[in-house]
Amino acid sequence: MGPDSALSVPDPTTVFDLVPAGPPTATTDLYLKTSTVFTSFATGLDADDKAMVYATQRPGAFGGLAEMSGIPAWRTIPSWYVIGTGDQIIPPDVQRAMAKRAGSKVTEFDEGHLGLMTDPTTTTRVIEQAAKASVR
Repeated sequence: MGPDSALSVPDPTTVFDLVPAGPPTATTDLYLKTSTVFTSFATGLDADDKAMVYATQRPGAFGGLAEMSGIPAWRTIPSWYVIGTGDQIIPPDVQRAMAKRAGSKVTEFDEGHLGLMTDPTTTTRVIEQAAKASVR
């Protein structure tokens, strides 16, 4: 994995189902396991919404776990960061470090990884702040 990778599990098969099964290649599709969605990814959602998140996920590519993203936009434009202090996917301290590195205006809320779904009001407020700041 690359140096900016947030995935810190030694065995990705503990978090993801690989398609096709077998030794992964860069193009192997990754899907979050049911257990990952229900116990850590979609915390704060009810069982029906967790099932919807699981059923409608799009795959990621195994090779993407190590691929660098290129020049980050935050190097040239202001950024905002919403940290879910209950996030069980990307630890809040890791998020704080990323936000600090980017010079982001930070908002923390008591939500998990899908805070945009469980607390859309806070998410919307931060988006509105960012939009107003960019108009100035």
